[in-house]
Amino acid sequence: MPTPWIPIATALIAVASAEILRKREALQSRTGRVEVAGLYGMVDTSANDALDHLTLGQILLDAGVQVLQLRMKDASAEQHLEILPALQQLCAETGARLVVNDRLDVAVQVSGVGVHLGQDDTDPREARRALGEEVLIGLSTHSPAQARAACRMPIDYIGYGPIFSAAGKHHSALDRRFPHAPVGLASLKQVVTEATVPVVAIGGVDLERLPLLLGTGVHAVATIAAVTGALSCSQAATAFQRGFASITPSA
Repeated sequence: MPTPWIPIATALIAVASAEILRKREALQSRTGRVEVAGLYGMVDTSANDALDHLTLGQILLDAGVQVLQLRMKDASAEQHLEILPALQQLCAETGARLVVNDRLDVAVQVSGVGVHLGQDDTDPREARRALGEEVLIGLSTHSPAQARAACRMPIDYIGYGPIFSAAGKHHSALDRRFPHAPVGLASLKQVVTEATVPVVAIGGVDLERLPLLLGTGVHAVATIAAVTGALSCSQAATAFQRGFASITPSA
């Protein structure tokens, strides 16, 4: 029996198509390219002990993901450096881009690796000076004001959220920050409309909610649990990519 929400999701995606394409074309006219799009691949195994980072990375790449982020909140620099070169090689084979969460000190040691920063991490301008122009730098934002400020920085994309919830996000045992409150779809749509770089929606993202997210014109979505917690990580990742492909014109 077909899953009940699939016909509804298909209809909502069709309605969203014109809006997301219009916004994507407007962004391309401002920036010249949209490199961060579709499923943004979170290489984070904290929700599934049966997975290792390279296996998860390969699954995401096989699904057509073009950007991977290695996220290991409790790991040392040495542990990052045990994985990053091999993960970078996997990305090189498909032309995908790789960033590491938070750790500029690690990114500078592996050629071609960028960094995704939080509001309390290294200043993006310092990261750009250290890494150069060829790698991706992203910045997490949690309000329209933060998103506008981020767009004035030398970054390639922003993460925005949590849209629905941050409950599934793994935090380091040493992290004493309170989770951010959900920002909602209306706020996401405002940010997507105003942004001069691609926007990645984060927080509570799953396949059931994907049509709602696509309706805002968002360029990409990031999720951990909806992929690593699925019965088939491969099928889940592919389903996200198909959702975006349904509103992307063929070449």
